[in-house]
Amino acid sequence: MTAPATKTQAYAIQPGALAGQVTEWHSLHDRLVTNLDLAQRDYAGSTSYWVGNAGDRARETTTTTVTEGRKITTALNSAVTAGTEGQTNITAAKNTATTAIDLAEKDKFTVGEDGTVTAPDARLSLPDANTEDITAAQAALDATAKNVYEPPIKAALLGLGQAIEDTTVAIEKAFENVGAIKPVAQTIQVSLGERSQQVQDILDGKSTLPAGTQEFHDLWTTLSDEDKDALWNQDRYIGNRDGMPATDRDHYNRLTLDEQLTAAQTARAEADRLKAEHPEWDLSVAPTGMGDAQTLPEDSVADYQTWLAKMEESRHLDDLTTTAKIADSASPSGEPRMLLGMDDKSGQRVHAIVADGNPDTASHVTTYVPGTGSQPSKLEGDMVRVDNMSEQANLSGASKPVTIAWMGYDAPPEVVSDATQRDYAQAGAPALNAFQDGLRVTHEGEPSRNTVLGHSYGTTVVGLSAAEGRTLDADTIVLVASPGAGVDSARDLSLTGVPDGQQYQHVFSTRAENDPTPLYENLPELVPGVDRHGEDPTETEFGGQVFTSDPGTRTPVVEYSGASHSQYWEPGSSSLVNMGHIIAGNPGKVTYG
Repeated sequence: MTAPATKTQAYAIQPGALAGQVTEWHSLHDRLVTNLDLAQRDYAGSTSYWVGNAGDRARETTTTTVTEGRKITTALNSAVTAGTEGQTNITAAKNTATTAIDLAEKDKFTVGEDGTVTAPDARLSLPDANTEDITAAQAALDATAKNVYEPPIKAALLGLGQAIEDTTVAIEKAFENVGAIKPVAQTIQVSLGERSQQVQDILDGKSTLPAGTQEFHDLWTTLSDEDKDALWNQDRYIGNRDGMPATDRDHYNRLTLDEQLTAAQTARAEADRLKAEHPEWDLSVAPTGMGDAQTLPEDSVADYQTWLAKMEESRHLDDLTTTAKIADSASPSGEPRMLLGMDDKSGQRVHAIVADGNPDTASHVTTYVPGTGSQPSKLEGDMVRVDNMSEQANLSGASKPVTIAWMGYDAPPEVVSDATQRDYAQAGAPALNAFQDGLRVTHEGEPSRNTVLGHSYGTTVVGLSAAEGRTLDADTIVLVASPGAGVDSARDLSLTGVPDGQQYQHVFSTRAENDPTPLYENLPELVPGVDRHGEDPTETEFGGQVFTSDPGTRTPVVEYSGASHSQYWEPGSSSLVNMGHIIAGNPGKVTYG
């Protein structure tokens, strides 16, 4: 039999307290559905490239995992419904009970914990009345207490107790089958399977993977799926290794991205839950017991530290989310995008490399290196440029062009304080150089025509990847809106197969008339602490080939505009048309100026 709520409970209960739990269940449900759908989709489509016992076991395990996981999502969905409806019912029952109690007490009647109503002493309102009148008045008050006020109060307290019990039972019922779910493998992405002794030695630390791009490729292509899976299980970032075929890079990088994204989403959800309980917390104000800084009560210090830790764990969430969104989309040609790089550990920012097709089977491959402020959370804009370059190259005669957005370095975050330093480019250049080596090693069939195109600070990275003792494995370099390519002359650049003195035929540059960025070369002479990035590549002294661009947006008085710095990829623009000809290998069709 349902126990009625007490008067104290009626006032103390806070139905809104369920809101946080319901939100957490809802968030967990959505994340779990997303990941189960992703696992089901990925493994259903893996039969074309993941064959053998390992693939069969992985697909079987995934099917079991998804089936069992759906039971949890069903339970969470039922719990959300039960909690939401329960919160509404409890709120209504609480309001009914407290309203009835308030009405009685306003009229000086006393309400007990169980809803019993006691009338006030009639003598208090009739101090001069005779005994007969007082007795009659008291009898009337007692009757009012028992017949008017008490029944609705007790009924309301019983209704509140019933609402609480019904909500509790509904939530318990939602999760009653969760405990019966069969255990599944801890890691559903891959099956470790049987391994070769060669790979086992690597896993045991007795040997290591080859450091050279060609040597790594030669080993990797001899490995079974079980061997590859075991190596990924030991090193989640193995998909970034130059010399690994693009299909494998994409496969293992997606597994890692899914894992890291889920971890970041979980951490952020926990951080948001804690912040909701403590809206006064501020990341920009250090906690202290003095002055105007944030002062924390002793009992909330542990939660605050947990909040900071969860915020740190989820600091890459925007980058990871956008990378996943882009990787799952299709390019305008209909080809699936390929995730050739995914690294959220080695730099200050997430490094992501996304292609609009498979570079290993492409006729023309362009590596696009963006500049200041670039990061995966802004990848959507860069992929528009990537798609436009591939489409224009195709119009210019490239039969199967693929363009890659290469965010394999920490780009300078800000123009004034960061882009004036060469450190970012010097740190990123070796990685770009190695990436280009890997493209050659893994390419299938006739060699592709490879172009490396940098924009803004990205041109400094591109230039240095072919300088300072490095030789860039590319047929052509394109420098767009460059503040300096790190060198003073095209002859300072080294390209595979290009004789010294012939570099000018393979180095192209452009700048819009209203783009102020190329004026940067004058800045180091005027401002102390500003690094020189080299000669403006569009100057005659540099010795390259300068192609035309539209003037770009013009501003009154100063004429130069920041908008013109980003307009080189506008469809139909002179710069994009010329880029298409350069990528396709038609320098005779390029307009120069």
